[in-house]
Amino acid sequence: MDKRKPLMHLVIWFVAILVYLNLGCSNESPKVPIQPEVVKGFAFFDLGANSHYSSAVRRKLGKKLGSDAISRQNVIDLTIYSSAFFKKHFPELFQLNRQLNLPEGERIEHNTTKLMYRYARLKETPFKDVTLYFSNDTGNPLFFKISAGPDAAAIVETIKKKYGAPQEFQWKDKDGQTLFWKDRKDFFVVSSTKDRLGNPEYLFCIYHVNNLEGMLATEKARNLTGQEKIREAGESAF
Repeated sequence: MDKRKPLMHLVIWFVAILVYLNLGCSNESPKVPIQPEVVKGFAFFDLGANSHYSSAVRRKLGKKLGSDAISRQNVIDLTIYSSAFFKKHFPELFQLNRQLNLPEGERIEHNTTKLMYRYARLKETPFKDVTLYFSNDTGNPLFFKISAGPDAAAIVETIKKKYGAPQEFQWKDKDGQTLFWKDRKDFFVVSSTKDRLGNPEYLFCIYHVNNLEGMLATEKARNLTGQEKIREAGESAF
């Protein structure tokens, strides 16, 4: 009998256990979602309303934006600049943000993946800070928030050519301007102002409202199911 066979069997079992544990403990599905042939709506690095998050997407973004920080189960705050500014100029988004954070005063976390890029400038991009939220239920993007320096002026012109003439307004309390586009319910908001040294700075925000509302609907259904299970468990106790 070949004395090496038991050793080979042991090695095979050991490798199989490692593979099982790796797949079981990973928070990112080994199955890569099929990306859409045509990206819909407003997009950032080809991630539009109908795109799907995956580890492959994360790797692709890493090549463009550098290292990231990732978190799951996140609070989502759609507000830009101030609550008063947001409520005045974007009342629909303001109300949606309230729904995301009710009851007020509590920390409301959502089943999401958040990617944060703080060193994108090292990749020779104009972006200073990039935060991207994706639904863990559908993989769809929810909210993108990107800040940039003076070099982003050219990007604004590119966006105008891609999406057409925007709606716009000037800020009354300081030197600033906001442009925005709307695609059905979704918003693309671009604001420009100046920092304390007088240098231009830009904020790009993409609100995938349909996807955000879908996430809220899923959460509501999940909560109702949980409440029903609690009620049934109580009734069956006596």
